[in-house]
Amino acid sequence: MKKIYTFHGECSGCGSAWLARRTAEMIAGKRRDLNVLLVHASHSDSAHAGKSATSMERVRPYMAGRKPLPKGLAEKADCSGKLSVISGAGPSDSTGVFPPDQTESFLKRAAEYYDLIICDSGSELGQGLSLGALFASDRIYSVFSESEESFRRFEWLRPLYKKLGLKINGYVLDRFAQDGDYSENSVAARLRVRADRVFMIGRAAARSELERIADDILKDAFSASGNASVQKTREIFAAKP
Repeated sequence: MKKIYTFHGECSGCGSAWLARRTAEMIAGKRRDLNVLLVHASHSDSAHAGKSATSMERVRPYMAGRKPLPKGLAEKADCSGKLSVISGAGPSDSTGVFPPDQTESFLKRAAEYYDLIICDSGSELGQGLSLGALFASDRIYSVFSESEESFRRFEWLRPLYKKLGLKINGYVLDRFAQDGDYSENSVAARLRVRADRVFMIGRAAARSELERIADDILKDAFSASGNASVQKTREIFAAKP
């Protein structure tokens, strides 16, 4: 079963933290039977990365080895549905503090406790948190700003993404102007992808496209496995110490 979905920014400040948070809140509201975890797997000072009592710093002791994750590790969010949040770590340029392999392992272990994990991996591939989240992901949504910089950076990094085996299958243009130079078809042509894999988050009416992303994740995660996988997660969660 697919469980881990990540938003990765193609430039600093393009909105991956906001998109991850809003998508997680929307999914938790639409599917109140699901236990959803939002993880800000980045060194970010973004207001959207959250300031919950549980941060990546706090869960670091559980990353190495197989130390069991305690119940209630993540703080419950103040919103509808069953949403828990792990906020980002403090500013850092070090990959040694959060090795990518340990971050990846932690997220995959956390997936045993939750029906769905939504991650924000920031925009820095050189950070262990970001890389680990990308490696753990079942699907990645690349997030662009309305600028040539983000598109050129993606085109430059695309061979590396492919070499690393990253599962990018969604392309989000955040806060675009409806009367600007970009459209769903022009972005699809530029990136050489299908138009139905492009999501346009307008500055004015964003909710409908956010719902489309949420539905895209739910369909991908549960269309084949259905409620049986959710029940299995419940049983695993109940058996944890």
